[in-house]
Amino acid sequence: CRKNGMLLHIHRAMHAVIDRNPNHGIHFRVLAKCLRLSGGDHLHTGTVVGKLEGDRASTLGFVDQLREAFVPEDRSRGIFFDQDWGSMPGVFAVASGGIHVWHMPALVNIFGDDSVLQFGGGTQGHPGGNAAGAAANRVALEACVKARNEGRELEREGGDILRDAARHSPELAVALDT
Repeated sequence: CRKNGMLLHIHRAMHAVIDRNPNHGIHFRVLAKCLRLSGGDHLHTGTVVGKLEGDRASTLGFVDQLREAFVPEDRSRGIFFDQDWGSMPGVFAVASGGIHVWHMPALVNIFGDDSVLQFGGGTQGHPGGNAAGAAANRVALEACVKARNEGRELEREGGDILRDAARHSPELAVALDT
């Protein structure tokens, strides 16, 4: 893909057939490592707050394995040994599946800056149409990043942050009420 100027996006559709059976299969963390080793650029990792299954600690363990150069052992997140990726390029974590503007504070807190947030219905479901939905998501994202950079606690103050931003964005105000 890179030779042709394209990105390789890996979707997680059908992964449950491989990784959710307790009697056989391959753990999602192993699948994520295989993706990184094979040169993938994006991987759906779950959202923690949307409709895709996955607990916070495990999802953050996947995300770290995808994008950090060195990941120390942390058994609470399912990382059982140090992983040194050397100079191997990282992979963007992709969050999607049932996410909308009210999830933005948690998403920014969980995934940080090096991620892809895909708002399908959270954009297209806006009463004002796709452009209004995209504007609402953008304003919510910028408000949350600004608040995080100012040292505010996103998941505790998220509602106030979004409502304050909505005073200057009619698109976000409508999205918050939808």
